[in-house]
This record gives sequence, C-alpha cells and structure tokens, in this order.
Amino acid sequence: HFPVSDWVTMSYMYEKLINHDGRFKASVPWLAESWEYLDPLTVLMKLRKGVKFHDGTVFNANSLKYQISWIMDPNNGAWTKAWLKPLKSVEVIDEYTVKWHFKKPWGAFVGTMASVPGMMISAKALKADAALTETKMLKRRIIGARRTAEKAEKKAEKLRKKGGEKAKAAAVEVKKARKAVIEIETRLKGLAVLTRDAKSLDTHPVGTGQFMLEKANPGNSIRLKRNPEWWYGKTIGHPNMPYFDGVYVSVIPDPSIRVASLKAGKLDTIQIKAVQYRLVRDDVRFNTLVAPLNWSIYMMINQSSGPLKDIRVRKAISHAIDREALVKGTQFGLGRVATCIFPSGHWARNPDLKPVHYDPELSKKLLAEAGYADGLKLKGFAGNLTESRAVTVAIKAMLEKVGVQWKVTSLDVAAMAEPFTKLDYDIAVGMWPWVYEPDMILTTLYHPDGMLNYGRNRNEEAIALIEAGRQETDEAERTKIYRKLEKVLMDNYEDIWLWYPLTIHASSMNLRGIDPEILRDEGEGYWFSHPMWFYEGRP
Repeated sequence: HFPVSDWVTMSYMYEKLINHDGRFKASVPWLAESWEYLDPLTVLMKLRKGVKFHDGTVFNANSLKYQISWIMDPNNGAWTKAWLKPLKSVEVIDEYTVKWHFKKPWGAFVGTMASVPGMMISAKALKADAALTETKMLKRRIIGARRTAEKAEKKAEKLRKKGGEKAKAAAVEVKKARKAVIEIETRLKGLAVLTRDAKSLDTHPVGTGQFMLEKANPGNSIRLKRNPEWWYGKTIGHPNMPYFDGVYVSVIPDPSIRVASLKAGKLDTIQIKAVQYRLVRDDVRFNTLVAPLNWSIYMMINQSSGPLKDIRVRKAISHAIDREALVKGTQFGLGRVATCIFPSGHWARNPDLKPVHYDPELSKKLLAEAGYADGLKLKGFAGNLTESRAVTVAIKAMLEKVGVQWKVTSLDVAAMAEPFTKLDYDIAVGMWPWVYEPDMILTTLYHPDGMLNYGRNRNEEAIALIEAGRQETDEAERTKIYRKLEKVLMDNYEDIWLWYPLTIHASSMNLRGIDPEILRDEGEGYWFSHPMWFYEGRP
C-alpha cells in the first residue's frame, strides 16, 4: 500500500522479475529467465524454476498470474493498477511459462516488470491479505444488515395482523434483509478459512528474497533473518555463498547520531548526508562511497488555474532559481544540476539539453510582461525533512529577489495526498527516487491518468509522446521519443528541474563484497547478485 517509505528494506525481502543494468535499462534476468516479443501484442516469458516464497509456496506461472490479476482488479485499489492499463491478460502456458497479451503495443512492458508490479508476492499471502481486508469490511456491513433485518421484522410484525398489500410488501422486505445477512455470514465463514493465522502483508512481507522478516518495531527498527531457501546460490553452484545471517535496520532520525553510532562500531553501514561527508571522508576505518544516484529533485507546477497557467510566469520562476548555488549551498557540491526528467547516465536522457540558466533580470522582465511587475504571491508545500526545509528556504530567498513570495507548508508524505488531489498549491517540491522505466515517471506526472497529475497540466504534445513511447517496442525509436519529449517539457517550462543527487555511504572496513566501479557500470544486476559479507566472518 502507498505510501512506501523504505524501498531498500523491501528489496531485501521482495525480488523482481527483471533487474536494471548500469544505464537504468530493464535488461537483467532475475525471477524471469527470459522474455521475447512474439509480436507487438504478445510477450512469451520463461520463469525461473526452484524458487520458493518465504511461506514455502512455489513461485510459478500461477502465482504470477494471480498477483497481476489482483493488481488489475479495481476492487483491490492497487495504486500500480494504472501502470498495467495496456495489459489484456496473462495466459499460463505451463508451470513456468506465461504469455502476456496486450490490448495495444506496449514497449514499456519490460520496464514495468522491473518495477513494483514485478515484485513478486506469495499468492497464498496475498489471498489471505485480501481476505483480511474483506473480512474487516464485511464485519462492519453485517452490523448494518442485521439492524436492517430487525427493523424489517418489527415492521412486518405490526403489518401482519392488518394484512393487505402493505403486509405482503413488508414480508418481502424481511426475506430480502434476511438473505443479505445470510450472504454476508456465508462469505465470512468462507473467508475464515483463508484468514486463519493470516497476517497483513503491510506488516509481514512474504517474498522470495535473500532475507525474511523476523521482527518489526514500526518507526524504530526491523530485524530480518537469512532465507535458508534462497535460490540464487544454488543456481551458480554456490549454495553456501557467504552473506549475512541477518540484517538489522535501525530508524535513527538524527543524522549526527547515525554518524556517531557508525564511529562507535554500533552500525556497520549508514547513508551519509552531504553536510556530513567531511566527517568520514578521510577516516581510514571506513569505506566511503560517493556515486551518482538516479533520483530527480524538482518542483511541480500547478497549471490548472492561477498565474502559472502563463508560460511567462513559469519561465520567470525557473530562471529565478540558481541551481548551481542550490547544489553548492544545500548539497555541498554533492549533486548534479538537472536538465530535465532523466538523470545523467539514463538511457532516455536527451544529451543536447542544457540546464535552465540563472537570470533574475529576465525573470523580472517576464513577470512584468505577465502583469506582475508589483510582485506575485504563490503557495505550496514540501517534505517535512531537515534537508527539504533548507532547500525551500534557499529557493524562497531566490524568488523573493524577483518579487515572488512563496508560502511553503511542510508536510509528511501521507499528508501530501490532500493538496495533490485538490490541486491546492501553486508550486510543490517533489522527488522521484529510482528513475528507471520512463513511462512510469512521465505518466505519473504528465499524463491525465497519472497518479500525481489530477489535472495540474495538460500538454497535448507531451501526452501524445508519452503514449507513443509506451507503445513503441523498438529500443532505438523509444529513445528518440523520450529525448524529444524531454525537449517538449523543457520548452514549455512544464516543471522546474533542480538537481540529481549523489548517494553517500560510509561502511565499516569489515564489510566486503561490492566493487564501486562495477556497481556503477552494472547497476542492480550486480548489486542483487553480489550479497555483501563480513571479512572477519562476523559483525
């Protein structure tokens, strides 16, 4: 369920059908051994044999089909349902082979299966989870159904003595009310079989990954244990390959305490804030990794109404922001100024585009032309994080220099849903982690059906290109479409792209198993096939 706050920990427990390479392209076989477009509307996929879920059930064609059907069922409210819109059906050919049938050509299929819909969940656990949800709903409904039946019976009893048509009608209502109660009770009895000893997947994940949940303390920590049935080592001839007996993930909100805990030997690895890099950079006790991260930091513009419908105002806002200064001042130089959606190194990135240049005088001129020579007031929101607040303060100061007052509210991720849906903002600070399949971020942000659009923009040329890119199955042609699309978005100042972050990790010298150079070149395919281990054989 959305929102998801810890994708990394989820990746220890859940595995995808396909992983990404160093150019963020879905190309590395994982739970899917192979896939082939038989024609633009059909893909034949072979699944890996010998894979079990944490609950002992087998990963196969039927479990995959159940999960995809579950996502597509509107009654389940899966937030990834829109990503599967081109899908017609999944056909089971044999135990480890499926055919995917599309309503229309779907070039984004492989990238979609390398994302959330392709993270395989135990069908048994998913059925139980759905049964738990339905049970809660029916228990609420049966209370009302019984009350309705009681009222109908009392009314019928009064009218029965008088006879006539009203008495007959009342008797019919009693039968209907009793039938409704019986139907719910029967369904609850059936669900009881599925929910016996069942636990919610939100708190008890059941995947195929190298680790399984041992204990969770929400907001504090998660303890994972090694999956003794993990398939990978067996397939490469190393069933006893070295990797951790478990992983303990601590939630430590204060960055300084995280660094102190690492230095005290209480933690083996942490993610470092840019401001802390100098604290560990030269410490010989740690390996410090600084690498490009395929995240995009941007500002979302609401063009549905108000001043930002005018491209001159959007252009003025964008040129008023000094991106170089933001990277230097808030990220301490550990970031790359953004051009558009796709970060450097991404296969869909347009190499000909340049970042929007800082030009406050041009901003003032454009605002005056648009009728805002005396200033402009805008509202918006940003994430309730220390680093987000620093960025918003810096941007507010830059905008004030050109006469724009931006009132920003700090919100938690869950609280952002309301202003998004109601379009109750002018500009909001956004972040898209893990920019992989182009169609996902583009559809979400710029297509009318997108989860974060809600009518905030409608660029017909961009929409046509999104749909063309989604359908195109030729890789070279898809690349051309997305490069053109980036230019269309930039030319219309659709949003304000700020920077692409760098990831900074500091780890104990006792941790081994990952070569930073190979990781950069090979991406997820290398990361998931090379579990880390302790040099001394213990923490």
